[in-house]
Amino acid sequence: MTGDPLEPLESLQARVDARAESRVSSDGWAAHEAVLDRLAANVRVAETYGWTSCAIERLDGATHFSAWGVPPGNCERHPIPDWSTTSEGNEQRKGE
Repeated sequence: MTGDPLEPLESLQARVDARAESRVSSDGWAAHEAVLDRLAANVRVAETYGWTSCAIERLDGATHFSAWGVPPGNCERHPIPDWSTTSEGNEQRKGE
């Protein structure tokens, strides 16, 4: 892994929105793919931390896909954090 910081999920989703609102022909799929890749990476990290029942989905009325799962010691689903921007995620990468 390089030392470059990852672009936050929020920023990736903003790019998808900008391309969707634009009338200019562009490769909107690349931005959408980047969001799905980040969500999948967040799910993989969550699973290493013991999260279960992880899924990427778009809830009714939501404009973006999101990752959800059940954290260890919990019985309710929660949004999976964007590990690239959390201090816990950054600490994990430093130990790699």
